[in-house]
Amino acid sequence: MRRPGWLTALVLAVTLMTAGMAEPAEAAGEACATAGSNFASQTIAESTATLRMGCARDAGSLRPLASSDTDMVAAIDFNTAQRPDAWQRQMSQMVDAVRADKDKGLTLSESFDLQAQKNSVDFYDRQSDARFDGSIQVVGDSLVIVIPAGEVNASANWWQKMIAIAVGYAVWAVAYQVCELSFGPAAPFAIPICSAISSGLAGLTGDLMNSYFDGRSLGDADVWKEAIAVFVASALVGLGSAARESLNAWAAKGIAWVVEAVQKTARNLSTRLGSWGSPMQYVSSLLTDGFAQGLRSAIERAFQGGRATAWPSTIRLMVVGDSISQGHEGDYTWRYRLWQWFQENNISVDFVGPYHGTFTPDQPSPPKPPLFVGEKPADQGIRVDGGYAAGVAFDSDHYAHWGRQAAQIKDDIRRQVETYQPDLVLLAAGFNDMGWFVSDENGTLDSVETIIDQARAARPGVDFAVATVPQRSKIGGRDDLITKTDNFNRLLANAAPRWSKSISQVEVVDWQKKYSCAPAACPAAYDGLHPNAFGEYQLAIAFEQTLHDRYGLGRGPIPFPPENLPVRPTPVPTGLKAESSPQGVTVTWNPVYGAFGYDVRSRIAGQTTWGEGRVNSNRTDTTWTVDGIQWEYQVRTVGGENVKGPWSGTVSAVAHPKTAPPPRIVASRPIGQDGIELEIAPPDYPTIIDRYEVILFDKDTPGAWLTGTGFRGNRVQIYGLNPGHRYLVAAATWNAAGGGLPGLARPVMAGGGVPAAPTGLRVTTVDPTTVELDWNGAKSAAGYRLWVSNIKDGGTTPPEADENIIEGTHYGVGFLFPGVWNYEFCVTAVNGSLESGKSNCVIPPHLDGSAPTNPGGSALNLSPSARTAGSDTVDIGSLITLRNPDGTGSPVAVGAGVNGGDR
Repeated sequence: MRRPGWLTALVLAVTLMTAGMAEPAEAAGEACATAGSNFASQTIAESTATLRMGCARDAGSLRPLASSDTDMVAAIDFNTAQRPDAWQRQMSQMVDAVRADKDKGLTLSESFDLQAQKNSVDFYDRQSDARFDGSIQVVGDSLVIVIPAGEVNASANWWQKMIAIAVGYAVWAVAYQVCELSFGPAAPFAIPICSAISSGLAGLTGDLMNSYFDGRSLGDADVWKEAIAVFVASALVGLGSAARESLNAWAAKGIAWVVEAVQKTARNLSTRLGSWGSPMQYVSSLLTDGFAQGLRSAIERAFQGGRATAWPSTIRLMVVGDSISQGHEGDYTWRYRLWQWFQENNISVDFVGPYHGTFTPDQPSPPKPPLFVGEKPADQGIRVDGGYAAGVAFDSDHYAHWGRQAAQIKDDIRRQVETYQPDLVLLAAGFNDMGWFVSDENGTLDSVETIIDQARAARPGVDFAVATVPQRSKIGGRDDLITKTDNFNRLLANAAPRWSKSISQVEVVDWQKKYSCAPAACPAAYDGLHPNAFGEYQLAIAFEQTLHDRYGLGRGPIPFPPENLPVRPTPVPTGLKAESSPQGVTVTWNPVYGAFGYDVRSRIAGQTTWGEGRVNSNRTDTTWTVDGIQWEYQVRTVGGENVKGPWSGTVSAVAHPKTAPPPRIVASRPIGQDGIELEIAPPDYPTIIDRYEVILFDKDTPGAWLTGTGFRGNRVQIYGLNPGHRYLVAAATWNAAGGGLPGLARPVMAGGGVPAAPTGLRVTTVDPTTVELDWNGAKSAAGYRLWVSNIKDGGTTPPEADENIIEGTHYGVGFLFPGVWNYEFCVTAVNGSLESGKSNCVIPPHLDGSAPTNPGGSALNLSPSARTAGSDTVDIGSLITLRNPDGTGSPVAVGAGVNGGDR
């Protein structure tokens, strides 16, 4: 079945007849009194549809659909004899589409106008003010539209714009039907080709009508046939060579029939419109045999890479995007490689935009206090003063910034295009939207479409080269990003031809395929995403390919990157020093120009093993340390994942922190399906406290980072966690010196309840004083506690358990003197302060094989209890292993980002 587009055209043509009923100066009620409303049928498409139009009082059986006698009613009666089911299906689809728009808040006319804008060639920037509301429904073989009398505007301009919309869609219907007939039955490419041809002609007609009514020049036939040809070529480019060959073959015979049919329609409409028919007379005179032949030739040229208009002598070009396009201090950038290509091809270009430089590195600063719930990080501002690689000098103006999202660009692109008036926009955005949960692939595509629409609003003739989003090396727990990226790129490839217009093409640049970066490996990037010297060439070559193939620029892209690529300098940092500071120890050094970061390794003096991490600036701070410990450090420069300089010499300092001790942990517990609550008390000795920090770590998300949230008082609730995931929970105290040592709370499973008791506890004797315990896991368990009772000499001691939380279901116990057979073991499951009853209890057998009695019997199975954790027993080793040397953990929390998140 055919798409319902031309049915939409016929429905919209009703507004033409509506306009014929009333003089502009009259209100709807007066029109009913004077316009001769007899509801007689009028043909609007031969052998296809007729129209009955008039006031509700004359609508006969359709009168009950209106609210008053002066409402306007239109019934489009279709000839459904040949395909009754198909017509009913199309009419229902039409009604459903309009109602869906109305559910979004659009009026009836706005829904119609939305369809008109999608078909417009847009030589003329449509600003329709024809606004009315009403209803639409199927009655038998008819579509019935009711427009309340109060919705009709009396201004001439209102009627004129409504006529322009209707006429354009009437032309669409005629062109589509004649085009299909000229193809013959079951032609495989009839639908897309006829859709493109008819849309182009409808757009031409609607734009001419609007331009005429606004007193603008109508242009000339050569301009318009070129515009339609490029519109058609853009609409069909995604279908490949087969559709192209079919179009060219059909154009030789069928295009003249379509142009002739539209010419006759224009003459007919000109007669019906009376004094408002002047633009239709022009359309009729335009659509001659010469126009048809010229359109055929223009289509052939368009498929050969031609363009509707010639490029200016100097092309104004704006690069729009995120960090991949801005680049980091010391990069050459793909923008520079593209600029070199323009120079080598003797193409005069003027790169335009508000920025000039690369992204400046982070500035050294002490660890910052954690943000409170709902508090946003301080805006770091626009960081565009970074320099380029040594020896690089070029026209570097651009509109790209680290972390920029398509969702952000869409709100500012119109202002930028108005200011800089680019001829060509090179757009590369979308990773940050999908990578940091701003939107999914569909929302990201909507943002890209809005960017294009807003840019066209500022400069209707601007062209676009839009890059796909490259894959990056896999991030643990982010399989969704891989899928979203693939889906977005597929959606973009399908959408770009629809977005293309005659004077504003949209072409796709295939970064995903041209850039050597994938979840398994990413040799083109220095960090799994951002381009190294090799990747910069690849990204530029992808744009060169599209600019040559689709826009006819240059002699072709360079075939491949040069073999001798520049190596990023990674000298040993100078000026390295370590000093005692209020938070512990602070280490600084002189920044290295162009460094992507620094590896820092540290250890307590006298130890042999180093702990290593990455920092982004020329400073690191050791916090969470005890007074009097001497720390040693070494630093090296990072120029990429596999490009690192030599280690520096060793510097050391003794920690004398002035931070406060951790708060006392009262309780931790799950709340709701995605929350955790932590309850604390102040430290034992008086100190001035600025805030507390709750620290969480998702144990069940690979690659997760520590997150810290500030709070005041004795209780905090954190939501938005992953249901069913186990979280490490800790709390630290912040005073003027910084953040102190954290205290561990019991781990919590978000969304869980009181855990079930473990089952199947088993004991294995390793030697006379050592056992290994195994048990079956329990539902809602975030961890387990081991209960031990001494049963020596037939007596019992109360079972005891400390706050050591066991993560798995296997645990070894040693130093059980005088022998393992003197002890009984039980296990409970915990979910924060919620605790299960005890498991079955086991006693290891005596070495002689005898089994001791269990005097306690079932009395050891106590009821669940909530217990508190003593801060003096906390082992923070598991937390320290998750931190970077600067005490901040990994750079950003899962789902958040530094300056937008793509670093």
